[in-house]
Amino acid sequence: MVKIRFAAFASMIMAALSLSALAQQTPAAVAGTIPDGKMVVLNTNAFPTQIGELKQKYDQVENQFKAQSQKIDQLRQQVAQKENELSTKQSTLTADKARELQAEVEELKRQGTRLVEDLQADYAKALDVTTKPVREKLYQFMQNYAVQRTIIMIIDLPSVAQTGTLAYWAPSSDITQDFITEYNKANPVATTGAPAAQPPRTTPTPTKPGTKQ
Repeated sequence: MVKIRFAAFASMIMAALSLSALAQQTPAAVAGTIPDGKMVVLNTNAFPTQIGELKQKYDQVENQFKAQSQKIDQLRQQVAQKENELSTKQSTLTADKARELQAEVEELKRQGTRLVEDLQADYAKALDVTTKPVREKLYQFMQNYAVQRTIIMIIDLPSVAQTGTLAYWAPSSDITQDFITEYNKANPVATTGAPAAQPPRTTPTPTKPGTKQ
């Protein structure tokens, strides 16, 4: 479900960032006047696990779909078990039994595919609704953060890494950890017990222009 988590978040945040950028265009900017300021990069892949408010919402949605996710895992295990049986007992199975097992495998795979498609659609919809208030706060905070630091452009690293449109950025231009720290400081989340260890930070590596991923 982690892959669904990041894919869903990436699409939602990029749509919002695009709308935010359009909304902030002034007549001067549209006319071609380039304001003085800094251009920075931001790794939004870190948000679902390191923005406290957002992580709570993601955990809430994942718990909501935990049963479906477990059912899919069980189907995968059944498929693997039957495929292993077909492979290891092929020489001792009758033709009818082999065809029966193969039919069972194909049916389990069809069921799994349907469940995964339903889960992805339902998960993305629930995630959109549940995280919307936090995402709106994030976008507003990002605008204020940029204005206070004379930032004129924020580049989303996961998106440009995927398209290969950014070949290099200076490490000092990466505001990810500072942004996360400032947002969490301004929007603290109550926790019980010791906080969970944060996963290692991962920064997307952009491809060189003209190369395929």
